Amino acid sequence: MTPDMRLSKPLDTERFVGDLNPEAVIREKLDVTAENHLRDRIGLWINPSAMQGDEGARNHASRVFPKRSPAVESQTVASFSQCRHMSVTRAFERLPLATQSRLIPIYFSKVNHILPLVDQKSFACAHAAGTTSVFLERAMCLVAAKDSAAHPHLRLAINGPLLSPRAFCSEIYNGLVFVMNDGLESDRITRIRALALMSLHCEGYEGAEAASMHICQAIHQAQTVGLHLDRPGRVSKDPLSDLFWCLWTLDKMHASIGGRPVLLADRDIGIKKPAWENLQARTAFDVWLAITELLSSVISLYRPTADPTVGWETGFPTFEETIGDNVRDDLDFDTLVGLLELFYHAVGILSCRYKPSERPDASKPSYTRQNLAAIRICSIAATECGRTLPPLPIVPYALALSMGVSYQQLRSSKLITHFDRARASLEACCSLLEDIGSCWYSAEAMARLGRKALHQIQEVRSDPGQRRRDLKSQAESQTDQPETSASCPSLPTHEGACCVGDAPPISSTPGPGDPSGANGAQSMVSGGFADIDILFGDFLDLSLPTNFWDPVFFSDTHTHT
Repeated sequence: MTPDMRLSKPLDTERFVGDLNPEAVIREKLDVTAENHLRDRIGLWINPSAMQGDEGARNHASRVFPKRSPAVESQTVASFSQCRHMSVTRAFERLPLATQSRLIPIYFSKVNHILPLVDQKSFACAHAAGTTSVFLERAMCLVAAKDSAAHPHLRLAINGPLLSPRAFCSEIYNGLVFVMNDGLESDRITRIRALALMSLHCEGYEGAEAASMHICQAIHQAQTVGLHLDRPGRVSKDPLSDLFWCLWTLDKMHASIGGRPVLLADRDIGIKKPAWENLQARTAFDVWLAITELLSSVISLYRPTADPTVGWETGFPTFEETIGDNVRDDLDFDTLVGLLELFYHAVGILSCRYKPSERPDASKPSYTRQNLAAIRICSIAATECGRTLPPLPIVPYALALSMGVSYQQLRSSKLITHFDRARASLEACCSLLEDIGSCWYSAEAMARLGRKALHQIQEVRSDPGQRRRDLKSQAESQTDQPETSASCPSLPTHEGACCVGDAPPISSTPGPGDPSGANGAQSMVSGGFADIDILFGDFLDLSLPTNFWDPVFFSDTHTHT
């Protein structure tokens, strides 16, 4: 799933920018000479020599990273050191009992039965004796804090202020990062558990990268102590085996969310996966593991050598087949019909593979599965489970995938009724993502992107004729410019937009009851939708690194309502 490395030159001679990053679009338009960049199937390899002669890039860099005097540099280093010291100091302090007593039970009831990263029995004994790792406690609270039931209890000190979920999580997370990087947790198994829990947190446009790094570190530590190997006397369902298979599932989850290679190869694993067919009743983790196996198969469709137009057409199991005939009686509705089915339908969306620049073949079973999965995800999140879904990153990811499908439908609709239906689905996904945006940065970022698309749709539909006149005037003005300037159309006036390139075709057939509907849709293709096409289209492509929260796109962007 990584781009092919070009080893004919030193590794530092070229920089890769995936198509998911808007910089790839801008740079490809600006660098008109072929030697400045090399086009890959999934992005650009940029020659640094092109950057050296790019006056605009130097000017931009000087604004973003201005030169500082030695005195200012010294103050900056001192300030960073002070903040780091305070974060580490706070990380050693136990959270208030009122906070722990609420968040830790939420963690075990909402998360740990799905992902048994922590051995509940041994933790309960150690917690009662006051000997549990303060870092593990904080990592568990970091995950639980995103649950709506935890919000009234998010205080870092006994008499401290009540914090928002993201502020609370950021404070805890920053301290844990310093602690783990410095190796201040002496117990290696506890370190693995804490790192795995930290990988479930994502904040900021580099959050997905940081989360992937945490799971990478956890897997590395697990391999160091041999959790993946069989040993004499080892029990197949002991807590350490559960911990390893949790890492295995999180590896696949981060590979899909972050567009990164899987780290754990099955051929290197010496212990057997749980045999579900021999179980009397499946637990939530058994179902989670079964769905992850589906995801592992789907990921193979997105590897660099795979055909980008071949999806999983036949033999895709239903959700009922995946969970089996029997499940545990204590498997609650929010877990089974909520999170686990949401996860299953997210995999169903990804099982449909086609180039974003081409119209999908509606006759393919995977295309029908994708559309139905998007509908089910919205239904689960909107009406069936609402805000009671477990606080795991699969929730905002599944909603973002559903919104991506709605956007693809909107861009390829022939009939105005289908166009309006897709627009309504897109708006519903935006609302659902906004509802959980106070907990998940990724949800807030995708909601802003969806609102941006809806805002542009409204502009086109309100006056498609004016839009076409503006585009015609823009095109005429560019014909008089030098070739180097004409290669990049003018940036749209809305904030945070990227350089506009070619967009996928859309039918020009008028829809019933709206003679200008198709023409208005055609106007959208030509006027400023290429940036959103890239982000939405590539979000459904597991082969691309997920950096769609890039500040190049979202800087100073406001939500349109």
